[in-house]
Amino acid sequence: MKLFNNINRYIKYGFSILIVAMLFVSCTDDLDSKAYGEPVLEDFYKNPAQAEQALIAAYSSMSEIAGSDFWGTMGNDVIFGEIGTDDFIKGGRTAENNAPLFERDNWAITTSNPIIEQMWKINYKGILFANLVIENVPNISFEDEVRKKEILAEAHFLRAFYYFDLVNSFGGVPIISKPLKIGEFNVPRATKEDSYKLIEDDLKIAIADLPSRLDRDASYTGRADKGAALGMMMRVSLYQNKMGQVETYGNQLFALGHELTPDYATIFQPEGEWNIGSLFEINFSSDASILGTGIPKRVNPNSNRGGGFVQARVDLRNEYETNDPRFGATLFFKDAPYGTDWYVRKYAWAPYTNYEIPTIGGDNNSANNIRIIRLADAYLMYAEAIYNTDPTKAIEYVNKVRTRARGTALPTVVPNLPDTLSGQPLLDAIYHERRVELAGEGFRFHDLVRTGRAEALLSPYGFVKGTHELMPLPVGQVTLSEGVLVQNPNY
Repeated sequence: MKLFNNINRYIKYGFSILIVAMLFVSCTDDLDSKAYGEPVLEDFYKNPAQAEQALIAAYSSMSEIAGSDFWGTMGNDVIFGEIGTDDFIKGGRTAENNAPLFERDNWAITTSNPIIEQMWKINYKGILFANLVIENVPNISFEDEVRKKEILAEAHFLRAFYYFDLVNSFGGVPIISKPLKIGEFNVPRATKEDSYKLIEDDLKIAIADLPSRLDRDASYTGRADKGAALGMMMRVSLYQNKMGQVETYGNQLFALGHELTPDYATIFQPEGEWNIGSLFEINFSSDASILGTGIPKRVNPNSNRGGGFVQARVDLRNEYETNDPRFGATLFFKDAPYGTDWYVRKYAWAPYTNYEIPTIGGDNNSANNIRIIRLADAYLMYAEAIYNTDPTKAIEYVNKVRTRARGTALPTVVPNLPDTLSGQPLLDAIYHERRVELAGEGFRFHDLVRTGRAEALLSPYGFVKGTHELMPLPVGQVTLSEGVLVQNPNY
């Protein structure tokens, strides 16, 4: 039994404890402060078991934005982040089906879009729960001091994860690094640089104090570990163009012992969950507790009980080399009344993958794990970071990905890059590899923005440089702040 299934099972318990605690903390003047039933904040954080429960609650927002919250699911990069790029259109039953996604597809996002509102709320809820762990667990006595450090390190990883999603979406955001008291809620936006500094500082703690799951038994699988923290730090560094850091943390990651799983086609199947090349996933289970994800419901064809969203453009389909096995492992054709008729297989359910259509809890209760960081992504980030300083090694890491992609096929299928490649042609080859290796996983838009290619490639679809790199702040949050939050330009 994977430990994260246990985490999922107890999220509601830990979550409810903290909600009750927060509701009661400011009411002691009017109500009897003696606790009945669930503990209030003053009676919580007393022992290691409660520390574990609080940590479990800090994972809950990750599950919401990856599948259990309706609009939060829409805001996941696998859906919202791919739509409107040169890879995918919205799809659906009609062009106008699902107005919030239609806004993204046409680069006409409004400040009242419910998707961006949920992105903001869910991530800050996760930050709150992580802050509660970071603030209170140091005061708890543990017999196992190593586990205490790990709990705090996991909380720092989670806080970094949520802030990274916010920064990628909105730019600089309010930095809240501890639970706030009444009257402290209106926090102005920090700069993007300061927001990234908090993320990096959190990840440094996670890297230092987390073990690798490869050094633990199967019961540890599902938690954020050292490999996840190093992979996330590589991504955070890449998005800031800190290529030296990408190389440094990549070397540390590769020393852990992860390897590419041999068959690309298995990665997004049930048997591919937490394979040797998986650095971090968000676990879901389809059961009566309704702990599944709603992403497959959104991306499956309408004819297969899905929303029909995220359909591949011809530009992406043409990007694949002849006979590249990743094409069929990533996309499939299904004739439909509207759209391109090409769907993402990576998060589909039967008959397009081995994940069964949920039989309990509704269609938003799929068991598909959401893959967040893969070793192949880390290899390509590393290659991009060093392509100009060490092209030979960069080619080596790209070829690791290409060799795995062709599997048992002849070397003429997805052939190795030539040893003589360098400069812009090598960089273009790395860009190509990221596009086909990671298609449908939520990276294309961010890759285009961070490399300065968004205007050239996305303007035909309505993208405007200087505006659409970031989402607007939700109008409800700006209103609640009474002017403290300053809206992004041109919204």
